[in-house]
Amino acid sequence: MAILHVNATQFRKMLAEKRTFLADFYATWCGPCKMLSYVLDDIEKHMGDRIDIVKIDIDQEPELTEAMDVTIIPGLFFIKDGQIADRYTGFLPLERLQPRLEKLLGQEPPTEPEPEENYDMVIIGGGAAGLTAAIYARRAGLKVLILEAFAPGGKLIKTFELENWPGLKSVNGSQLAYDIYEQAMALGTNYLYEKVEGITQKDKLHTVHCSSGRKFTAPTVIIATGTVERLLHIPGEEEMIGRGVSFCAVCDAAFYRNKPVIVVGAGNAAFEESLYLTDFASHITILVRSDRYVAEQIVQDKVLAHPKITVLNWHVPQEVVIENERVAGMRVLDKQSGKVKTLPAKGIFPYIGADPATEFCHDLGITNDKGYLLVKNDMSTAIPGIYGAGDVCDKVLRQVVTATNDGAIAAQSAIHYLRNL
Repeated sequence: MAILHVNATQFRKMLAEKRTFLADFYATWCGPCKMLSYVLDDIEKHMGDRIDIVKIDIDQEPELTEAMDVTIIPGLFFIKDGQIADRYTGFLPLERLQPRLEKLLGQEPPTEPEPEENYDMVIIGGGAAGLTAAIYARRAGLKVLILEAFAPGGKLIKTFELENWPGLKSVNGSQLAYDIYEQAMALGTNYLYEKVEGITQKDKLHTVHCSSGRKFTAPTVIIATGTVERLLHIPGEEEMIGRGVSFCAVCDAAFYRNKPVIVVGAGNAAFEESLYLTDFASHITILVRSDRYVAEQIVQDKVLAHPKITVLNWHVPQEVVIENERVAGMRVLDKQSGKVKTLPAKGIFPYIGADPATEFCHDLGITNDKGYLLVKNDMSTAIPGIYGAGDVCDKVLRQVVTATNDGAIAAQSAIHYLRNL
């Protein structure tokens, strides 16, 4: 009994043998899959002598993936005596996955009851800010729910390595994300994989509406949804997302082993991810629209000294070149010469900034003209009981360490608010 990596033939054989097991359809580039892998490692420690965990890479087994109707990953199948007893899409915490497996091994169907609807605090977003807020709120005894549409950790799980987290010279982003997540869960935080679509208020209670149709109420809400990557808005970009255009080098670098790639941007994200790509790509070209870089000097020095990286100043993307429904290169404008040239590339990584994920609360009047939350020093917004935290706020510096700071302040402010209701 263990974690088994199987192909389609082996999977079907296990079904034919009427085995009972958990099947995980995943991809190496999938953030939620990466976080779920930590949970499955813990499941193996707790239940490895009683049940197999079967992992199927969807990129290696596309026909089986289609046959099992897997369109969103991670996709979990609870198999009982060779038959599908239940399935679940998305990240599932250990605290909810283990009881399902216990039921699978017993006589009950591996389902779980509907979550409670009322809380002291609902946190929208499970990144560093949201998780930190949950830790502080739970330590104060509040009943807390985190709603996250991606996976716990936010952008941390897209970051290969951090070198500016206090106390650690270097730490893997996804590991740090899971460590913070585990701390929050160990304190009794409730976590659900949900996308929020709106917030309404009545009698000092806020109702959070999810795309699934579920509704959750609480007197305090912390919005910690972070940001989403900004597009280049050039021909060919959107249609090639996932087929050569990527916003996560950590997720997708392996697809470009020994192939040329282009990175667009002059900040820390562009330069740091370029350094990560050097372990895979044959060459990395960084396009910068001027001759000024905003990345930290230590990162600039590493990039400019690396033999596999070329930085082209005064170059602006014009169009993604497509061949056989895949990225083949990029047409770029040399602003100094006025000429347009084509650079060969199999992968394109835009790192030109991000926009706040606040579509669900635009009508509340708590955002600025760019969509960022307007918050006071105590992280409160113009609406009593609603707070902001992390990159989603209008602020000077967006880093993991400042996100955790915001989460702590927002939680403490909400705690104080609740005590004075």
